[in-house]
Amino acid sequence: MNRLKPLLALLALGLPGPALAQQDPSSPTSTTGFLRTDNTMLFCLDQQNPIWRFEQDLALAVARSLGRKAEFYVHRTPLPGLDTSPQPLDRLELLRLFAHRCDIYPGLVGSTTPAFDYPADEQMYATRPYLKVSYVFASRDPKVKTLNALPKTTPLSMERNGLPAYFMYATRKGQFTDRPVTTAARLVQDLVTGKTKAGLVFAPQLYGRQKDLAKVGLTATPVTTLPNMTWYVIYGLRRDRPSLRTQLDSAIVRLIRRGEIQRLLAKHGLDRPGIAVASVSDRRPASESYKDEGPGR
Repeated sequence: MNRLKPLLALLALGLPGPALAQQDPSSPTSTTGFLRTDNTMLFCLDQQNPIWRFEQDLALAVARSLGRKAEFYVHRTPLPGLDTSPQPLDRLELLRLFAHRCDIYPGLVGSTTPAFDYPADEQMYATRPYLKVSYVFASRDPKVKTLNALPKTTPLSMERNGLPAYFMYATRKGQFTDRPVTTAARLVQDLVTGKTKAGLVFAPQLYGRQKDLAKVGLTATPVTTLPNMTWYVIYGLRRDRPSLRTQLDSAIVRLIRRGEIQRLLAKHGLDRPGIAVASVSDRRPASESYKDEGPGR
């Protein structure tokens, strides 16, 4: 299970939050800053997310659909190199951002099942999903387009501490040849340059760096033969903003129904296998740590 922990810290945001009692809202380290009451919607922007430009455009569309203006606080700038691992985004950091920097954090990833803890608990709200994203099997061999078709002798590249590696070792140990890499950026680069022939990679990480797979001799197919390979993408926000979440949920539904999210995916070259607009019928799974009866359930 230790192999899974670094990824779950990022995906499920499952680190316990601090006690919120008796904090000074004006302190930059507090998690209980004053509520903003103006008409501007302030979004945190994580430029370490390879599809952050899509997220920025979607935030503008969400705000516009609510008759409001979007502004952005750049939380993290791009990583300096392919082998630099991003720091997991833990809940304490998020709560401080909500208190002092932004109302909404885009691009958070939440489970499509109750199998993992979900970022909607007593300290943070999660909106309804707006994307459904998967891990994909990427291959340079046109005859090998699925994970099950991969010969045992062909090395399979995966992030060393990633979710696919965990499940491959848990369910298929001895049935594949592992070629571990440290980061998703390195994995994508090795696939693009041909240093590796096959890999398991999160679709936003792949298409955020290489949109035209055919141009570099790659194919990609969503992984369906391992558990928990598909995830929702949601907004996170402070738990004391229920009306804001209701507004965001309504805006997301409108944009889905109007086809605006699909058009933004196409604009950014992200309308690819493994990335899809969530359905208006998709719902957040029940939180394991908090009974959330808010809108969007």
